Amino acid sequence: MEMETLKEEIRSRADIVDIIGRVVKLQKAGASHKGLCPFHQEKTPSFHVDSRKQSYYCFGCQSGGDVFNFVMEYEHVDFMGAMERLAQQTGVPFELDGNAGGPKGPKKDRLYAIHEQVTAWYEQILHENAIGEIARKYVEKRQLTDEIVRDFRVGYSPDSFDALLERLRHAEFTDEEIEASGLVGVREEARDGERFYDRFRGRLMFPIRDELSRVIGFSGRVLDPAQSKAKYVNSPETLLFKKSRVLYGIDRARASISAKRQALLCEGQLDVIRCHESGLDHAVAAQGTAITEEHARVLKRYADEVILLLDADAAGVKAALRSAEALLQCGLVLRVASVPEGEDPDSLVIRKGPKALQKVVRDALPFIEFQVGALLQKEPEINETSRMRVIRAVVETIGLAPEAAHREELIQQAANCLGVRPDALRGDVRPVQAAGHKPPSQLRPPSPAPKRAVRPQADRLPQREELLIEVLCQHPELISACKTHLRAEHMVHPDSRAILEALYGMEGSAESDLQDVFREHPQRTRVQELRMRNPNRVLSEAVPPPQALEQLVLLLREDALKRKQDELQLRHAHGSEEIRSELESDIWQLTMVVRKLRECRMSNDWAAATTILEMFP
Repeated sequence: MEMETLKEEIRSRADIVDIIGRVVKLQKAGASHKGLCPFHQEKTPSFHVDSRKQSYYCFGCQSGGDVFNFVMEYEHVDFMGAMERLAQQTGVPFELDGNAGGPKGPKKDRLYAIHEQVTAWYEQILHENAIGEIARKYVEKRQLTDEIVRDFRVGYSPDSFDALLERLRHAEFTDEEIEASGLVGVREEARDGERFYDRFRGRLMFPIRDELSRVIGFSGRVLDPAQSKAKYVNSPETLLFKKSRVLYGIDRARASISAKRQALLCEGQLDVIRCHESGLDHAVAAQGTAITEEHARVLKRYADEVILLLDADAAGVKAALRSAEALLQCGLVLRVASVPEGEDPDSLVIRKGPKALQKVVRDALPFIEFQVGALLQKEPEINETSRMRVIRAVVETIGLAPEAAHREELIQQAANCLGVRPDALRGDVRPVQAAGHKPPSQLRPPSPAPKRAVRPQADRLPQREELLIEVLCQHPELISACKTHLRAEHMVHPDSRAILEALYGMEGSAESDLQDVFREHPQRTRVQELRMRNPNRVLSEAVPPPQALEQLVLLLREDALKRKQDELQLRHAHGSEEIRSELESDIWQLTMVVRKLRECRMSNDWAAATTILEMFP
């Protein structure tokens, strides 16, 4: 399906009142609905949703748009992510270029179906089948509650080379789809006529889910160390599973991360599960790989700060230092929480309870303080040479932060830890721009203000210009008529000119296109506010929109002519006798034109007015 076709299909099925009503309590208010804004704190509802216009707008924080904008802002995703979420909610097949493995390759929805069936099968084996007894005993030994195990959909894969393969074939999945899922391995030479074998055998299975809670891969933990040298086996890269951007637990954690503006980054699946069980429900983990720029961008959509929860051993320290680069370059504030030596988050909770782990997270150190301590500890002795090595490493780290204010904060922290003056470090810091890096302000909008934010009165458009744009936004069918007699240059305010030019660019388009035209436009929220206003707020019901437009066009053209007249009079006052003589005729002519336009406007003689306007474009 083409992009535009898919977008319109989703738009036609995604009723904005229904979609927003799932997360915001809405009450009928006249022709629209209202509720408490989900994007800023308020006690009196200023958030309005209009089913006729399929739009929302908050008159408190100026957030607004269509159903796509709402999902983008509420879920912290880009436009494609919003489309995919809405497609899932409305039952529209998300089939677009890139939604398949190739021209004839497996479709994503088939791969999702495979993973969902396999997850349910693994769960059934763990909880109900006799062959899952070894896994049940392991879970009991690790003191994991049945509730948390079911919540994360943990299962068990039977110790068989072909049980899964046979099950998927019986469910009428093709060999091509089964291979593309990554759930089977492929032998170099067929054995008894069979090339495939089950990749995961005799393992506790952790389904890996995306942000929409769809299973996209697995991580399998061996229960008997003698059975395999590999403690964990993960799904390979597939059409669904990209380990460089996958975060285990993100589907469960993203709401909490967004609310706290903080993410807790662990080392493995059991650590994440234990954190959630302990009330730390903003925990996630990278999937068997170092933290990448893509991981950092995913976290940045939801959080401003990341706490690394790591073991206190050498491997944990190394992992923290290695993870810092991508996270800092993405503009995230970074802290490190280290569990006591000899412990990991799982064992700490088992031995001392959830509060002990919560305290470790609460006491997390700023990353620079952690880095200084870790580097000094590695030095055989502390002298001028070793201190300089540490300072150089810390200065390099500070340079990773893209924002000057963040770098300054890190400089102050480092100066306190190292016992040097901030100026001594500041002069050596060289900001580093990561490849493809965008400043944090472009990666994600700022967090919503905790208090009601109202647009300053000084920022409002001139009244007549605002009214004209309001009429055009509410009646796009009038854009063509307006364009004939009013140019953007006739407007005084630069924002008015920018909006009018964008509106003229969509002449003849459908009303829904207005949302698309202004989706990324600097004046999007202003346009949305004007579009959502009560149409009878200023204009009487007795005045049809076309007649209101005519009146506004004439008023604005009169204003433009008066400004021209004032300009000529100023030149006349300061010009030579020859120049004054030339300008007098033009001034007199403009005076007469303004007078005639006013007469036409007062008598509602639009035909005569247009004749005059054509003479003075």
